[in-house]
Amino acid sequence: MNDTRREHRAFLNRYYGLSRRIYDVTRKYYLFGRDTAIRQLTRDTGWRRLVEVGPGTGRNLALLHRARPDATLGGVDASDAMLEHARARCPWAIFEHGFAEDAALGHVLGAPPDRILFSYCLSMVRDRAAALENARKSLARGGSVLVVDFADLGGLPRRVAQGFRAYLRAFHVEPLDQAVLDGATSIRFGPGRYYVIALFGPRPAATPSSRP
Repeated sequence: MNDTRREHRAFLNRYYGLSRRIYDVTRKYYLFGRDTAIRQLTRDTGWRRLVEVGPGTGRNLALLHRARPDATLGGVDASDAMLEHARARCPWAIFEHGFAEDAALGHVLGAPPDRILFSYCLSMVRDRAAALENARKSLARGGSVLVVDFADLGGLPRRVAQGFRAYLRAFHVEPLDQAVLDGATSIRFGPGRYYVIALFGPRPAATPSSRP
């Protein structure tokens, strides 16, 4: 583990070690779109295995388990403090420590997942392109990656958006810009472009180059 990751892991453990027990209560007031994404997944009958990247307290996995008790669920998180909390809350799920950019997402459940969920996680990842690439290449055939997170805030008053961005940066959070969303098969923005729900398919297989 390099120094950057070691520092980020230490930050996550300090921050979530203090806030994990009140995290869900406080986040419901500004992590909008999560329940819309969960409903989208519960209506989707095309999956049986799902891995959440950055499951936090296990809130989303608990909701999915309640709606789909037959599904196999798991999570990968960079925060040891959150993993401890999620394991206690979701003893039926499989959890591993890892970073989104290179965690072995395809092996967490013993087989590639049909769905991978990023819920307000990608905005905290250092290399978002690498994280999405890793998730997409880890999917089972016909699988998809669902992302719900802060959008570019483009529909909010400029000063409000600037102030909120500054607030988020204090917690190592950066809203997703259009470059992150390139390649999505569907994109849906919330009011004021506050949040976005985006769907990505598997990474297309490389085609052999033809030689003259």
